Amino acid sequence: MTTKADVLIVGAGPTGLVLAIDLARRGVIPRIIDAGRADHRESRAVSIVARSLEMLDDLGLAQAAIERGVPLHTLNFYQGTTTLAEMDVTAVDSPFPLDLCIPQWQTVTLLRERAEELGVTIEWDTRLVGQQAGEHGVTVELQHGDGRSQRCETGWLIGADGAHSTVRETAGITRERADLKRGFILGDVAVDWPLTRDRFHVYFDASGLVAVFPMIGGYWRILASAPDDRPPATPGLDDFAAYVAERTPLDSHVRDLQWSSSFVARESLADRLRHGRILLAGDAAHSHSPVGGQGMNTGMQDAYNLGWKLALVVTGRAEDSLLDSYQAERWPIVKAVVDATSTTTKVATGTALVARRARRHALRLFGRLNPVQQRLSNAFGEHLVHYRDSDLVFERWHESQARAWSDVACTGPEAGELVRDAYVENREGPVALRHILRTPGHHLVLFAADTTDSATLAAWQPSAHEAMAGHGEVHVITRGHLPHDPMDGVFADLRSEAHNRYGVRRPSLYLIRPDKYVGFRGDSVDFAPVSDYFRALGARP
Repeated sequence: MTTKADVLIVGAGPTGLVLAIDLARRGVIPRIIDAGRADHRESRAVSIVARSLEMLDDLGLAQAAIERGVPLHTLNFYQGTTTLAEMDVTAVDSPFPLDLCIPQWQTVTLLRERAEELGVTIEWDTRLVGQQAGEHGVTVELQHGDGRSQRCETGWLIGADGAHSTVRETAGITRERADLKRGFILGDVAVDWPLTRDRFHVYFDASGLVAVFPMIGGYWRILASAPDDRPPATPGLDDFAAYVAERTPLDSHVRDLQWSSSFVARESLADRLRHGRILLAGDAAHSHSPVGGQGMNTGMQDAYNLGWKLALVVTGRAEDSLLDSYQAERWPIVKAVVDATSTTTKVATGTALVARRARRHALRLFGRLNPVQQRLSNAFGEHLVHYRDSDLVFERWHESQARAWSDVACTGPEAGELVRDAYVENREGPVALRHILRTPGHHLVLFAADTTDSATLAAWQPSAHEAMAGHGEVHVITRGHLPHDPMDGVFADLRSEAHNRYGVRRPSLYLIRPDKYVGFRGDSVDFAPVSDYFRALGARP
């Protein structure tokens, strides 16, 4: 039997599900398959960082995730009973200044429910066994759990099927691999520890490290480095108790093991993320040590970058070449993550005397420097990720003279940088800018600065909509009160919070991409560059 799908996603983990949701809410219902069972509960990834919470908020899932997880605010480092440093993860410039500790299966459950609400059906126990790409699509061979074979035609094949990706291997996409020769065990246990449950706790010892952090239900996740690259396949309570007793001052009487696993830290990076009509995302494209908690988060951000672009292409509103920007924007990011995680893993697990002394002194120094803490917090929360070098973004910004109401220290996000949240008002009351930008599509935000005349504001709107050419919404933010006559899309910024967050000092434009990065900014009311942006995107009305 042969069937046709515009998009086939292989892998229903967090990466594949975020992509499926993002496509579905833009009118493209993908087919998604997974070789596993629907009741499988994978629990390795437990950290959702600030940037991913913002993404989940855009999908309407952040609050539900927070209610199911444990919010963490601090990362504590110890050597024995001595505290080396405390890193404040709330220093990130985000509406979600925290790191959420939540089992991966809980994250997947939320995403599955949202995908199903949007009309996406996940086909479990179904694997890809072969594929042949052509100029206009890909023919794939599927194997179902009951032994049935199926041939499927798809316009675009997405590999979100993990580090051992069949999509990547059958497409002939090569990857660079390295073995860090660091073994780890991890598991969830019950134990009575007098530790604050709003933070990570990391203990260093001459023989290795033990990291513990709170889980839902009163449990603790233990991550411990093994002395070699041969950790036990299925760690038991005795394994965890031994490492806790040897490396920490904590009570080693752990009990009620809920789940355990082990792994050897390895890293890989595909040499490309796009091969014709085949695209890779998540662990299929890049995998690395879980130290730092960036893996699942980076994969979901891959999907968030790809989703809106693929939807435009599939619906005929952009040329296929737009998907080249997925490779151009994301590959440098994931390479930097792999490199940084490799270095962090080696530093964190180093047992040589010189390495231990250097680590101890560095942590003590970082703990005392607020600017370093803030930068580390933003890096940890993935807020330093940017696309400033992308060919898709540009700006015409001249840093005009500050006004009496201006915060001269704020220069606003540049083209290619992440948007910032702020509160403005409509006739119903205060509203977060991130919620105004939640509707799928691009958003053109016109900051009116000192212009408060309602006739002028109304005159700007038709030109703004014409420049947007049906690609999204237009919002006007004025520093004055709302016009007496109701006007759609106009918001008041009476405290100048939004204007200052965006570095605005005179009437200006910010064009926000669907993934919430700045596509264009200009400090004049000139709509021609907005049209230029969409032409560069290859977008059609």
